[in-house]
Amino acid sequence: MKKENVYVCFSQERVSGKELLFDEKFFVGRAEETDLVIENVERLIADRSVEKQVITFTGERGTGKTWLLAHLREKLKGMPGVIVSSLDLKDYKDIKDIKLPSTVAQIIRKVNRATGGSDRELGVELDEMSRKLMKRLEGVLAGRVLVLLWDNVHGSDWELLSKLEDYLLGPLIKKPRVLVVMTGGGRLYPWKTPELRLKAEFKDLKPLSEEDTKAQVERQVPNPRISPEEVYQHTDGNPLANYLVALHGVRPEGLNKVVEGLLETIPSEHRQKIRKYLETLCVLRAFDEERIPPMLVEYYGDGSYRGWTFAQRREVRQELTRWALARWDSEQGGYVLDKTVRKLVEE
Repeated sequence: MKKENVYVCFSQERVSGKELLFDEKFFVGRAEETDLVIENVERLIADRSVEKQVITFTGERGTGKTWLLAHLREKLKGMPGVIVSSLDLKDYKDIKDIKLPSTVAQIIRKVNRATGGSDRELGVELDEMSRKLMKRLEGVLAGRVLVLLWDNVHGSDWELLSKLEDYLLGPLIKKPRVLVVMTGGGRLYPWKTPELRLKAEFKDLKPLSEEDTKAQVERQVPNPRISPEEVYQHTDGNPLANYLVALHGVRPEGLNKVVEGLLETIPSEHRQKIRKYLETLCVLRAFDEERIPPMLVEYYGDGSYRGWTFAQRREVRQELTRWALARWDSEQGGYVLDKTVRKLVEE
C-alpha cells in the first residue's frame, strides 16, 4: 500500500506481511543509474541539449526499480529549477472498472498540479486539457526543467498507454526541457511518437554486488536469519530477494515465504496457478510450448496433459510472460524463467 509521497519496498504491495517503507537510509547502490539521470537534468538546467530525453529502467522482478525512482525523487526535489512529477501506473491498473478518458484526465491533472496549475483552468475534454497544459508549460519551463518519474509503465494496459501518449507524453517529449524517467517489466510498449522511440535510452538494472548486498541486509534487516554472505549465495544480489531471504531464512518454511513475497504483486486470482507453473518448469533452463505438457504430466502425475492443445500450452507461456516471470532468450533457444525466482522456487 502506498501513502502520498511514500514509496513501499521494491513494489507498491505488502511484502509477506512485512512492509518496509522507502527511506534514504535503507537505499544502497545504483550510483551509475543515479548519475545518468542527474547529469541529464543538469544539462537541461544549463540549457544544453541531451541526446536521450527518455530513460527507461528495466530489470527482473525485485531489482529495485520502484526504489530507484523514489531515490531519484529525493535527489531531484531539492535541485533548483527542477519540477518533479511522480506517478505509479499501477494505481490505474483497474481501468476496466472506470472510463479510460477519465483516467487519462486524472493523470493530466496530476501533472498540471505538479507544475503549479489548477484543475479548473484545463477544461474537461482531453484535447482541450492537453492543449491548455502544453500552452501553460511554455511559460513554466522557460527557466525550469520538468522531470517525470513514472513507475510500472511498461507492462501497463496498452490502451491506456496509447491515450497517454496521444494527450500527454507525446506532446511533452517534444519540449526541450523535459526528461521522462520510467520503469517497467515485461514487453516494452511500442511508442508511435518518434521522440519517445529515437530519444530513448534503456538501462537494465543488474543485481546488487556482494558488497552492496551486505550493506542492504545490514541496513534493512537488523537481525537476519542468515549472514549477508549466505544471502548473496541464494539470491545473486536481487534486492527484493535479499530482503526476503534475510528476513525469513532458507529453511523450507522460510523459502515458502520468500517465494510468496516474490509473487505478491501478482493478483491473488492468478498467483496460485502461476506458482504451480513455476514449480513445474523451474528445473528447465529453457522451455517452449512443446515442453510444457510433459512437465505438467510429471508434476501432477496426470497423463491427460499430453493431449493439451497448442492454445492451452500457449496460455501457460503467456501467463508467465504477462507477469514478467519469463522472457524469450535467443541464446537458449526458448523462454527462460526469471533467474532469481526460478532459483528460489527450485530450492
